[in-house]
Amino acid sequence: MTSSASKQLRIFEINTRVFCDRFDQITEEDLSGLAKLGFDAVWLMGAWQIGEGATKISRTLSADFAGSPYAIADYRLSSVLGGQPAYETFRERAVQAGLKVFLDFIPNHMSLDSEWITENSELFVTSDAQVRKQDPGEFFLHCSGTVVAHGKDPYFPPWYDTAQLDYSCPELRSRQIRNLINISKLADGVRCDMAMLILRDYIRQRWYPRATDQWFSDRMPAEFWGEAISAVKQKSPGFIFLAEAYWGKEPQLQQLGFDLTYEKNLYDALVERSAPRLFQQLWRPIKEMNSSLFFIENHDEARAAAVFTAEENIAAMALILSLPGSVLVHQGQMDGFKQRLPIQLARMPEGENPDQTLRSRYESLLKATRDPVFADGGFRPFSSQSADVVSFLRFGQRTVAAYIGQIGGHNGAFAGTPLNITSIAEIVGTPTALRLTDIIGGRSVVVPSNSGSFIFQPGSLGLPPNARFCLLRVDVE
Repeated sequence: MTSSASKQLRIFEINTRVFCDRFDQITEEDLSGLAKLGFDAVWLMGAWQIGEGATKISRTLSADFAGSPYAIADYRLSSVLGGQPAYETFRERAVQAGLKVFLDFIPNHMSLDSEWITENSELFVTSDAQVRKQDPGEFFLHCSGTVVAHGKDPYFPPWYDTAQLDYSCPELRSRQIRNLINISKLADGVRCDMAMLILRDYIRQRWYPRATDQWFSDRMPAEFWGEAISAVKQKSPGFIFLAEAYWGKEPQLQQLGFDLTYEKNLYDALVERSAPRLFQQLWRPIKEMNSSLFFIENHDEARAAAVFTAEENIAAMALILSLPGSVLVHQGQMDGFKQRLPIQLARMPEGENPDQTLRSRYESLLKATRDPVFADGGFRPFSSQSADVVSFLRFGQRTVAAYIGQIGGHNGAFAGTPLNITSIAEIVGTPTALRLTDIIGGRSVVVPSNSGSFIFQPGSLGLPPNARFCLLRVDVE
């Protein structure tokens, strides 16, 4: 039996400039509505002051663009959105609604015209052939005369509206810790953009491959994240650190103190329709699961409604809401919007109407999975002996629940597939029969023991022919 899981956190991502013109236009009704749906927190994506240069560059692409929210001038709340006074009004409303607030921290780079460059260019990666091989296309000439690197992910072209920060600089680390402490006074948590890009080994390999080990160790003796998270939590113990993380760096970031890390591998398995790959993800240590943030959409990924059919969408959402760990839902996801919004866009596009049926099904799922068994119950994956089906149990002192879902495979196959659920009987004891109740629809079916085995056909619950999952309450007959 796997150990007990921690309480889930359900976060709603708001694309701030698309959602409203000012922070204080986010109403009490907006926030109380999210709280009633079972959300615990809102993440305001795009709350900081965007660099003027980044805004001008974005407008070469589209007149509707107003700069990337990840090319910020500094950590001042956006004057376009009303600045700190309007934000404080929003924050008071969030507190009254019982919602935590997350803001972004963008550790890897600043806008290419940030005043930080003029103040002290040593805060940034600058041209130095002695320590790194240099591609001229990855650098720009700043107005001060300094040649500065653009912000970079190794697998993509440079972000040309940004300047790369240098975490081997002690002064930068101190400045960024102060920024995080200030953010902890404004919000309840922080989502750290591309958190793995400032891990020590990556900085050494990417930006200082020609430097000596001694020189680099003197400049950067330890991981920034460990030092920063410790410093912030000494002042604000309940402050939550969330890492956008890839490359398998999630366990390392959790060890450095992150409370939550993105879970991209499970998302990719869903997109691939690979039940074996997804099932493998469920067998990780429970501590890693508890510290994972699951999603099927965010502002960097394609819209869930564009990737999945309606039935796949609901089955995937039921899965992540039933897992230990936390869940992210993106603005527009519940409405079935399919158009992915460029992050530079500062208005809601026209032409998409909400899918009310999908939204109603999301609301039912959010309500059904607020049962305490999904928040803090034990967790155990089990095989139903069907190649396209993923299944697991959640169990508490009084309640046992099961998620069984088809990942991939043919449409219409799930309802008629015989599934071996004997593992459920092993959790509840040695019953002669199990009563399975559809948590969403309410219909029940009794599954008798057959020489100690229990075989369940989902269609016996009266599920629609195209259904891809069931969420069950388990009782002993």
